[in-house]
Formats: sequence, structure tokens, C-alpha cells
Amino acid sequence: MRVCLDARKLWDSGIGTYIRGLLAGFREVGAEMSWDLLVPPGGAALPECPAARIHHCGAGNYSLGELFQVSRQANRSGADLFHAPHYVIPLGLKPPLVVTVHDLIHLKFPRIFSPLQRAYARWMLSRVKRQARVVLTPSQWTRSDLLNDLGYTEDRVVVTYNGIDERFFQRVEPESLEAFRRRRGLPDGYLLYVGNLKPHKNVDGLLEAWSRLAASRRPPLVITGPRTEEYPALQGRVHALGRPAEVIFTGAVATEDLPSLYQGALACVQPSWYEGFGLPPLEAMAGGVPTVVSNRASLPEVAGPAALVFDPGKSDEMTAALESIITDEELRRRLSRSGPERARTFTWRRCAQQTLEAYRRIIAG
Repeated sequence: MRVCLDARKLWDSGIGTYIRGLLAGFREVGAEMSWDLLVPPGGAALPECPAARIHHCGAGNYSLGELFQVSRQANRSGADLFHAPHYVIPLGLKPPLVVTVHDLIHLKFPRIFSPLQRAYARWMLSRVKRQARVVLTPSQWTRSDLLNDLGYTEDRVVVTYNGIDERFFQRVEPESLEAFRRRRGLPDGYLLYVGNLKPHKNVDGLLEAWSRLAASRRPPLVITGPRTEEYPALQGRVHALGRPAEVIFTGAVATEDLPSLYQGALACVQPSWYEGFGLPPLEAMAGGVPTVVSNRASLPEVAGPAALVFDPGKSDEMTAALESIITDEELRRRLSRSGPERARTFTWRRCAQQTLEAYRRIIAG
């Protein structure tokens, strides 16, 4: 079996994590197959996929060029099927098509995007519905969205849960944690949010709920993520709450530093309104960090009983959940024990096995 994979987002933080994890999982599975990887110019073979044929593709993401260049290179590869790890698919594609749809954020939160971006997403998702032999989703929640909101055919949409990288399970030595905190200027015992700052992540709601904690036991809040256009408004919100010294915006954190960032925290909080999967809570749980998540979208499905859950639509309930995780030492111990066990159920090997089953289903006709 030869699979052509659109890996142009190989080094992105979101889709890139999925691509790298999937390839690593396939190496563990040891399936007899070969890869054609479409990578950005200058890209090279990954350790996870050393025998792959590399095709440099300069087509930009969401560009007119990708609609034609990607299919041209895929068609020339002679692959048995083409896997789009995002809902963007080219025109004129000849091999059978597999598409991964991670979420429907463009449709669920349209105000985040321009009219053109929304129209493009709707067009692509309609094409996926018509043309994909199999559609993969990272959660039952996203699968339900495709079935209920867009009318996808039930037997063509398959859940392949994402995995967790092994490095998040490895405990960081106390000396290394202290050195990391000093280097990044982080306080001891902080609450942590990891993710981007877009409105659907509900960082503003987290700030509001956190500010209501009693001052005597309110821990510092560390917010990690690229300082995008939402950053000034959030920073202004912190000043309006009168807490500028207690909230730290770190900006982006290097991948190799993430285990230290998580394990240096008192607890990790994911207050999102919407997630197609939600890796940060599981990454925190893998390291034994007590985790609090909203009860929206895929988060309770993924975190299961190993996280404390709250309704983000009720600020008092979020504050109460934060209060519990801060003051209840036994609760933290229980979540710290159950978190790694829950996270262990999500592996890239399993994701690759389920994806391979979908590939074989297509090849078998």
C-alpha cells in the first residue's frame, strides 16, 4: 500500500502534531506500506518515517495554488490513496481520498473568521462530504457534528482518537523544574492555561472566574499561547480586574519545555467553549497534573473521570471548581493518580491502527 499524505503543515502546532504523531504511530505498528509525503520546501524525511519519498510542495496554505499543485503532485506519485490531514482537499485528485476533520470551528464560531474564510470552509466541507471515501475525526463529538450538522453518511465517518507523546509521561526532576521556573520567571504553585487566545477558548471567562477567588488563596495564573490579535484585549482585561502582577502571559513555549511547564503547575485549566479533541488537558494529566475542564464539546469525552468538570456558562461554577482544585489536597492527589492512567488510553499507535483499518477498507473497495 502506498499512501500520499499532505504534510505541508508538518511543523505546525496543531495539525502538525497530528501528522507527526500519526507517522510515529505507523512506525510502531510496522505495517507494510510506503509513504509519499508532500512537505514544505526544505523539509526532510522524519525519523518516524525514514523510507518515505519526499516531495517538496511550495503551495501555501489556503491558497489558490494548493488547489492544483497538491493534486498534481499526488497524482504523479502513483499512490493508492491520498490522505488530507485537514479538511482542505485539492481539485482534480485521482487517488481515493481520506480526510481528517478535527473540528467545525469555522461553523460553530463564525465571528472569529472573515466571510471569505467561512465560505471557504463550507465549500471544502461540502466537497469532503461528496468525495471522501472515509472521514476520520479525533472524537465522537466531532463525528456527531458532521452527522448532525452537515448530514455526513454515518458509515463513512470513523473516530480515530489522537495520541499523547511519551515525553509528557516522564516526570521532570525537581531541580529541573526549579531551573525552568527561574529561566521563564514563573512563580511557584501557579494555575496554568495552555492553548491559543481565540474567543472559543474562553480565556476571558477564566480570568473572570479566577479573579473571584479569595485573595488569600488565589494562585498566580499563567496563560501560555502565541500573542495573537486577542492578546491586547485580554491584557487590558487583566488590568481592569486590578491583577496585572498575578497574571503572566508567557507567549509561545517551546515544545521541549511543555512537560516542565505542565508539571510546575498546581493545576491545569481548560475553559473552552469548543474543542474537537483538546490535547493540553491530556498532556497535563499524563504528567500527573490535576486538571479542570469545561463540560463542553469533546473535553468531558476525552478527560473522562480523571478531571474535574464545570459549566463554562456559569462563572460561579468555574470559580467553585478552581476553589476546589486549589484547596482540596485529597482531590488533587486523586486526579494526579488517575490522570496518567486516563492519558495512557490515548496512543498514536492506536490512532495509526485505526487509520490503517480505514486505508485497508478503501483499498479493498
